[in-house]
Amino acid sequence: MHPVVSEKRQGERVSMIITAVAVGTRGDVNPLAELGEEMIRRGHGFRILTSEAFRTLIESKGVTFIKLDTDADHVMKYLVTDYKTSLDFAKGMFRLKKENPGFMEQTLNAIKGSDLVMYGTCAAFARHAAEYLNIPCARIFYSPMDPTRQYSLYSDEYDSDKVLKSYDGLPQGMSLMTMIALNGWRCSVGLPRWRISSRYTEMNGRKVLTFYPTSKVLMPPDPAWGDPIHVTGYWYHPEEAAGDYEEPKELTDFLGSGKKPVFVAFGKAESPELARLQLLTLDALKRTGIRAIVQAFQITEKERVNTDKLFFIDAVPYPYIFEKVRAVVHHGGNTTNGMGLRAGLPTLVIALALDQYFYGRMDNRIGCGPEPLYIRKKLCSTDEIAGALEDLVSGRYDAKARDISRMIREENGVVTAADSIEKYVSE
Repeated sequence: MHPVVSEKRQGERVSMIITAVAVGTRGDVNPLAELGEEMIRRGHGFRILTSEAFRTLIESKGVTFIKLDTDADHVMKYLVTDYKTSLDFAKGMFRLKKENPGFMEQTLNAIKGSDLVMYGTCAAFARHAAEYLNIPCARIFYSPMDPTRQYSLYSDEYDSDKVLKSYDGLPQGMSLMTMIALNGWRCSVGLPRWRISSRYTEMNGRKVLTFYPTSKVLMPPDPAWGDPIHVTGYWYHPEEAAGDYEEPKELTDFLGSGKKPVFVAFGKAESPELARLQLLTLDALKRTGIRAIVQAFQITEKERVNTDKLFFIDAVPYPYIFEKVRAVVHHGGNTTNGMGLRAGLPTLVIALALDQYFYGRMDNRIGCGPEPLYIRKKLCSTDEIAGALEDLVSGRYDAKARDISRMIREENGVVTAADSIEKYVSE
């Protein structure tokens, strides 16, 4: 058992301290902030080491922010926009490492005194800092990384040995990246070299606590995984995010002037390919005549013309707008996808990356939306988008989306995760 550390926070005794390390987008950081809020409510300390861009988000939850010298825009570019193959992902990680040569020292300083260190895929270096300080770890993944026959990022099939085999190269790939990036540091502090046979699933002879902050509806846990791996349900409180939004009069007028629209959101990633996709989608909407609220940051002002069928919007809380529309179109990120399903909305995913494509496939598999479009395979055509949009609003997915919404609302991912952390640290 790791010794529990006491710390004073606002005059109260804290029974344990958790530090999370996040390299990623808002979708990686926001669930940790929600979990931190719950842990603080229980009397624990919670800190997040991440980019300056997320300071306000984290501190708004009462969670301690610690700055990691990474550029959030570069993370988006290197690991999302430029990510087409596993090699691209590795290149992106090494570019981020080069931009912050002191990242290991920052991580060590941040996690000192912690009882648990939490990290996601892009922050696996935190595991090595925790090993050096003899602190237990928890992994956080937003898509399947533990082998199972049920589903995979790397196979379009389900429930077969072929699916299980698709995971074969994953541990070795992670180990190879670690050997290249971190063995120099490990040797410099007296840790043994990481080997191709080393595994992130264990540390000091103990299985590492692992979380999937997604719904069991989309990712049923494999019974073979055992107790340390938890599919908890989502880590968020959507109703809180919608509370302070003031609806513009123009949006109110649009919503009241016809049938419920579709909400189309492309996020803030930028690239010529995505700009082209946004124009193709706009053409498809005009061709089908489907009413839509569109959030597309790369569409030019010249194209952003409001009509009786189209309304262009900038920042808007998704939980708010999801209550106003009949269906959603987005890239398929774990949190955004979950919020749409929680709201009972049929969903069309136009994916940029494998994890987004996975959730689009699962949405389709459970009957909540059309087959996803995946632009890393091929930039879809106006005809393909128009056909998918017409399928989305056909009504065939409405009843199932409402059923899935009820199931997701019964989950309480933050509480499940907090209970698991308390049990793991105390053992």
